[in-house]
Amino acid sequence: MSDPLLAAIIAASAALIVAFLNSILAEVFRRYRDRKALAAAIAGELASYEPALPIIQQILRTTIQAIEAEARNTIVFRPFEKPKDFVFEKAVERLGLLGPKFAEDVVYVYSNLNAFRVSFGLISTHFIEMSDAEAHARCAACLDAVERAAQRGKPLIAALKKVAGT
Repeated sequence: MSDPLLAAIIAASAALIVAFLNSILAEVFRRYRDRKALAAAIAGELASYEPALPIIQQILRTTIQAIEAEARNTIVFRPFEKPKDFVFEKAVERLGLLGPKFAEDVVYVYSNLNAFRVSFGLISTHFIEMSDAEAHARCAACLDAVERAAQRGKPLIAALKKVAGT
């Protein structure tokens, strides 16, 4: 093979290798940036629910106590529209960027929040028609679900903020 041909092959090969490495590094950086942004967004959404936790717990405990004291008629529920988790709904396909443990914890927390919302929606809509036993059981289930979400959610928020660098 002639020297100019060999030099051209080496130059072309080097250019291909550099382009390949450049695309790999760009993808790694994009995933790193996306992981940080996703962690920050989910941490922010979950943290926004924290101030409501004591209020929700108090409402549920008061309702349970009223049912147990046969003073259920003192409790009034207004219609409840199930809120949406806009960040989670948009990001669920990208949870893998966070890694398996974070993905598991995020889904666990949001699933418990959803269980609370579904049960609380039923309570707020059908409280008057429910038997005391059913209302008590549903309120206890709501309280359990919200406390499970809080128990795993609090350290999750801190860990996600650490990943996000916030």
